Amino acid sequence: MPWDVNQRRRLAHEVAALRAYFPDFRFHDPTGDTYVAGHWYSNTESYYQFHVQVPPGYPNECPHTYITYPTPLRDYRGRRTLDSYGTSHAMHLWRTDRPGWTKICTYRPEFWSADHSLVKVIRKALLWTVAYECHLQDGRPLQSFLLDFN
Repeated sequence: MPWDVNQRRRLAHEVAALRAYFPDFRFHDPTGDTYVAGHWYSNTESYYQFHVQVPPGYPNECPHTYITYPTPLRDYRGRRTLDSYGTSHAMHLWRTDRPGWTKICTYRPEFWSADHSLVKVIRKALLWTVAYECHLQDGRPLQSFLLDFN
């Protein structure tokens, strides 16, 4: 997809910010199906991989964020896959459009603005994993561990 001049300028700032704050995350295919992918080890030493899809309308359009590993993610005691929840406010999930990947809620599209950045999206994704690990310990939904504002 061709990015306009303003989008290219914005993406250049995003690349620099990712290098500074999240060196394990990288831009891929910056002139086509653009996305950011990376990995993170949580406080429990669990390994996660992320995929943030940069939409054609970025920065005015909200990116989609996925956990791509481990897969499938399971809930407390492994009873259900998180994908089986569909769109769930309690679990901060969206119904996935990529089988095998868990689509997490970092921002609700109606609260997204160009003032937000991909660094903020990734920070919220990492917080999501911390809340997920708390859920695995006691079964409470993720909303119990996350503030409910964007």
